[in-house]
Amino acid sequence: MTKVKGSRDFTRGHLFLPMLVFTLPIVASSILQMLYNAADKAVVGQFSGDPGAIGAIGSTGSLTSLFVALAVGLSVGAGVVVAQRFGAKENRALSRAVHTVFIVGAVAGVFVGLLGILLSRTVLTWMGTRPDIIDSASLYMRIIFCGMPAKILYNFGAATLRSVGNSRTPLIILALAGLLNVGLNLVFVICLSMTVDGVAYATIVSEYVSAIAVWIVISRRQDSVRFRFRSLCVDRRVLRDVLLIGIPSGLQSSVFSIANVLIQSAVNTFPTTAVSGNAVGGSMEDFTYVTMNSFYQTVLTVTGQNIGAKRPERVRRALIYGLIQVVAAGLLMSYGCILFDDFLLSLFIDKSLAEAPLIMSAAKERNSVVLATYFLCGIMEVLTGHLRGRGCSITPMLSSVFCSCVLRILWVWFVFPLKHTLAFLFLCYPISWILTNICHIVTAIVLMRKEKKRALLSESLQN
Repeated sequence: MTKVKGSRDFTRGHLFLPMLVFTLPIVASSILQMLYNAADKAVVGQFSGDPGAIGAIGSTGSLTSLFVALAVGLSVGAGVVVAQRFGAKENRALSRAVHTVFIVGAVAGVFVGLLGILLSRTVLTWMGTRPDIIDSASLYMRIIFCGMPAKILYNFGAATLRSVGNSRTPLIILALAGLLNVGLNLVFVICLSMTVDGVAYATIVSEYVSAIAVWIVISRRQDSVRFRFRSLCVDRRVLRDVLLIGIPSGLQSSVFSIANVLIQSAVNTFPTTAVSGNAVGGSMEDFTYVTMNSFYQTVLTVTGQNIGAKRPERVRRALIYGLIQVVAAGLLMSYGCILFDDFLLSLFIDKSLAEAPLIMSAAKERNSVVLATYFLCGIMEVLTGHLRGRGCSITPMLSSVFCSCVLRILWVWFVFPLKHTLAFLFLCYPISWILTNICHIVTAIVLMRKEKKRALLSESLQN
């Protein structure tokens, strides 16, 4: 496989093992990124002495995702654009893409940060956040959104590196930032007697460190991906492509987040112990999700490079290999978490608390439905990565909106009231994944058939 220093070219050579090797650092770096929020919950759960602190942090998760979804979706578009130009060996276009992507990321980060700071308390109130945790939740969110420019710029930088085949550097950066985050958590909470504010400050310091580091790495490259401030520009074609792919991706994530905000509102109708248990269970689910999403990023990168290089047979192989790998990883992660749930839950919950058994019970109830079927989400992620890598972003967005998001909203409004339990509430997840996968598979088949017809037509014209 031809390689540029700090890059991996997926347009030649074998695919299965290189895809897996490329994915593993993404899995590791994604898990480290999740440790930001998980470490927040673990430290306040073990050392703050406040049983509602975990619930305060957990109740902000779906809302934070709602605010950042569009910006992170734009980073997906940025990754596809850079990957396609890298695969096509268009060096000048590649350089202009990288510098346009930086500007888009910076603007998106500042906008989302200000929006979150201004609206966090209002939206938490709309969600019906419990009065005993809303002050802590609001404080945590305002601080976290101060770090949003760094969080989004890091994601844009990491997407740029991964799109040219470098998945190791983001891992190294996040490993160091993650250690810094955990260390600062302990200092702020134990030494300075802070609670949710302390872990939030630790998180944003770590995010700014990781953002600065990733862009320093890009600025020291010796190829067309190298970042220079004097080369900053807005290439209209690049911007158009980023928006055409990124906005549908972001809207899809936003609608998912809206559905999850409604689900969180439904969870808020249960006692505080159930809210905290749901937050802890959600953390275990988050680690499984980022593993599934890592295969999405790999398929996105490999597909984008091979679309740029006009190698459709490798695009199809990348999809098949990605599906095999994500199902295996999903089953391993999900059932590993379920098998060792007592140990994993004890990392987040202080067992000396009187409420500990109720919190753990609620977490296990969630996991018995969501984690047990999470490989279906992995299939959905890989299919989405395949379609977006081809440049098809609107169709998977529409499929996800109607088959997943709308279904979940209808479930919360009309079905959940029939049986008011956490397990019944979360049944909407596997049902929505199955329906979305069916739509994505149909879309992929249609695209492949159109591609085959175009190839046959081109061949007949040449003859």
